Amino acid sequence: MIDFLLEANKKKDEILRDIAQLCQIPSVLDPTTATTGAPFGVACREALDCMLEIGKRDGFECDNVDGYAGHIDIGTGKETLGILGHLDVVPVNHEGWSTPPFEMVEKDGILYGRGVADDKGPLIAAYYAAKIVNELLPNPKLKMRIIFGCDEENGSSCMKYYFTKQPFPDMGFTPDADFPVVYGEKALAHYHLRGDIPQDNIIGIYGGVAANVVSEHCEAYVQGSYKQYKETFKAYLKEHSLNGSIEEEGNHTKFNIIGKAAHASTPDEGISAIVYLCHYLATISSNELVKFIDQYFYKDTHGKKLELMERGQMGVTTTNIGILHYKDGYVNSVVDFRLPHELSETELNSAISHAVQPLGLEIDYNYTPALFNDPKGEYIQTLHQAYVDLTGDTENQPQAIGGGTYAKTMPNCVAFGCQFPGKDHKMHQNDEEISIDDLIKACAIYAKAIYDLNQI
Repeated sequence: MIDFLLEANKKKDEILRDIAQLCQIPSVLDPTTATTGAPFGVACREALDCMLEIGKRDGFECDNVDGYAGHIDIGTGKETLGILGHLDVVPVNHEGWSTPPFEMVEKDGILYGRGVADDKGPLIAAYYAAKIVNELLPNPKLKMRIIFGCDEENGSSCMKYYFTKQPFPDMGFTPDADFPVVYGEKALAHYHLRGDIPQDNIIGIYGGVAANVVSEHCEAYVQGSYKQYKETFKAYLKEHSLNGSIEEEGNHTKFNIIGKAAHASTPDEGISAIVYLCHYLATISSNELVKFIDQYFYKDTHGKKLELMERGQMGVTTTNIGILHYKDGYVNSVVDFRLPHELSETELNSAISHAVQPLGLEIDYNYTPALFNDPKGEYIQTLHQAYVDLTGDTENQPQAIGGGTYAKTMPNCVAFGCQFPGKDHKMHQNDEEISIDDLIKACAIYAKAIYDLNQI
């Protein structure tokens, strides 16, 4: 009987070396450096080239698809198993990290750095799992194609483009969620709201770094001396146990609130600085934008006030104002929605249009339907059994999540790890982390799953 955990541990030093190399690249979407061959910016292209070089170094066939994505082929089976991971990462806050964000740092068996858990670390773990199986099975049934893109965090346009140039694998998984295996993902919609709204006394509001992140910082500039707001704002911070500041800047006042970042699929785990600052501003301003945000999003991360509250087989609806930029009376905002498959796109559009219509804003959106697979099907059960075999955990069963992954970009694909039950990798937050033991165990689970799929 093969000891997959032992095999994975043999690769530990190599795994950590490759993760460190990838994590030092700040592969955040950067349209300002986008060019032909680097559609998401120079840093994302650098990360793509780095992953391709890893595959070439190990002697495998590699392909770059116009800078959008690439793949590494391992083995020569007639059927193809796709393993999809992403090389782009969400932006980092300039404050709040206890280690350099674009450097893999190890402390007491824990790796820290942007990308160690989402998704560079898991991608490398799955890559080495495929290498292990290739060494154990000289003539595998499945060709293992490691596919990696550069725009997962902003809508997966990379993988959508990739599959216009390359065929779909016969089956696939992405190591970009939770263990055990994920049979369903909620529908995902990003609504862009733009247009003019009279300022009243609001000069500007700025918050958020990405649609799929609960905003950790938000600042606002309001007409008038800070003396007229000082006492009420400090009382507000105390009442809600928030950190923030108020400063006088010339003839106006600057407000700042610090919330707590979280993934937009689990907004209850965060504190939206945008929402809480707007809730305060609604007490000192008649500005229709802050009143809209206060009315529909304060103390409601499930769309209840928008009449979108729905608890289906995949769980409850979630909402998050990820980005708010309001300057000179012009608003540009992005709102993230995650919906169980029982709630339709038409119902969502109707609710949003009804709420936004009084503001007269322009609305456009992108929508990705829900993913739903039979949790009792052979493919999902094979992956789940590999997890059980390596962990002994029979309590946690195949699940549905609010996060959107590459699994939605091809047929017969699911998310599979690598966050274990009860763990928090702080994805999209400061001090993103993953333990070395969990990373190696995930590699072993992937190797066992790939090996077992070759036996079917």
